Amino acid sequence: MMNLRLLPYLSVFLLTSMVASGIDQNRETLPPTNPSHPVPTEARRLALESAGAFTNEGFRIRDAEWAFTLNKGTKAFLQVTLFAGNHYWFVTASPNPGAKLRVTLYDRIGNPLKTQQWQEMGEHGGSRAAAGIAPERSGRYFVGVEILDAPNDLPLDCSLVIAYK
Repeated sequence: MMNLRLLPYLSVFLLTSMVASGIDQNRETLPPTNPSHPVPTEARRLALESAGAFTNEGFRIRDAEWAFTLNKGTKAFLQVTLFAGNHYWFVTASPNPGAKLRVTLYDRIGNPLKTQQWQEMGEHGGSRAAAGIAPERSGRYFVGVEILDAPNDLPLDCSLVIAYK
């Protein structure tokens, strides 16, 4: 029997797996690993560092993160459950400087929502973006991350963390 407390994590895993498998099907071969590029843990460090600024305003950083590779011209999506009365910030980062990232939130049927936006392109290393929202209704939402501009067409290692209060 499945533990019901794991159900939200399972849906995130399944959605992440579906997105990742869809991206990999469009790619004939994976690019070779280049050890001179920063590893994905650097993306996580940058995302946590950026989200840490919200802790001064009473936000807590959720004890989970989503690591993914993003290609120019594609979006990555994550399904989340948000609760009315809470305020959320979704912070993404990549160690690759010069890229312009965007985080967009969508309602359960895919309509983009009005959010507070924040971006930083390489001023303190890497590229970072965030979207903030205080939903009026509890329910299922989707977080989309995309590259708006990049100095080259190489895939970016990214990480997304969530801050809430």
